[in-house]
Amino acid sequence: MPDSFGSFRWICSHTPLPQCNLFFSQLFYQNNPSLTTLFPSSSHFFSQYNITGQSTSEDLVVVAASTDAGTGVGANCEIGRVGHRGSSGDIALIVLSAVSVVVALVLIILTSRRRAAVGRIELRLLLIVYGIHSALQIVTMSSLLKQGSKALAILSSSHLAFVAALFSLLLGNGFIATQVVEDGTFAALVPLVIVAILFFIPTLYISLDTSLHWTEVFVLKGDEANLKATGLFVLTLIWPAVAAVLYLTVMLYVVMGKLREIKPAFLYLGSFILFAAAQVVFFLASQPICSASNGKVNSAFLATLLECLSMVTLYFAWRSITEDDWGEDEYGLY
Repeated sequence: MPDSFGSFRWICSHTPLPQCNLFFSQLFYQNNPSLTTLFPSSSHFFSQYNITGQSTSEDLVVVAASTDAGTGVGANCEIGRVGHRGSSGDIALIVLSAVSVVVALVLIILTSRRRAAVGRIELRLLLIVYGIHSALQIVTMSSLLKQGSKALAILSSSHLAFVAALFSLLLGNGFIATQVVEDGTFAALVPLVIVAILFFIPTLYISLDTSLHWTEVFVLKGDEANLKATGLFVLTLIWPAVAAVLYLTVMLYVVMGKLREIKPAFLYLGSFILFAAAQVVFFLASQPICSASNGKVNSAFLATLLECLSMVTLYFAWRSITEDDWGEDEYGLY
């Protein structure tokens, strides 16, 4: 990507990330809105509105453009808001996200049945947050709500906070697997939850302040076109990638270095590859798929499918290293 570190310009013009909803809200409601950043004439989706630097947020064409807009900022192709320009929203993403919620619930139940397994409570907490993330994705990335609305800003901010917490819990599960502290105890759970909260709260605040403009701290300040927000960039893009790599490293050490097992190592590696593939597909294939489908779908549903498969594979990897813990409590619930 040609942009500087912390910039969402390329990202938001190519992908339907919830971060883009925050920038849309800030730019549309600021005193001197950068409407050509939101609705560029170079965009196939927005070219019909003929919005220029002299347009104001009260102009009818601007109101129409904001009402029709889907997730993203200045994308060449995007899925219009539900009920506008013949759009039904991103149906494929809605379906796959709902499937992911169901899968998360099933995995939570299966995890709960393994009453003696190491890291059961910690993994279940991770799966709960993953299910919440999948549910929020339905409304923050599928063009269901009006761009610039307070409801979308709050839901998008919450979604991003749960993403930051999710990867904190993922890495925490890795450290629990080392058995430095006994799993399921206060010594394990309290730090795990506290660290997750320490990622959740700052991400939530920065996201809300960015979209609702509570202070001047996170205003784009004359650099609207680049959509530069270093804090959000680090917490919601860099941190998840770093946490995933560290988790894989820790689990390979545990599985191969301490347990001397190969099968779970391949499963953990497979889970990571599926997650990485999801990111590649999401960032690079969204616009081509959107254009090929005439604005019906983008790559978000494929990324969601791959991420769901990644979580399922992670569960089986965890199960494979705790198989010896099965006993007469196999079908009991915690």
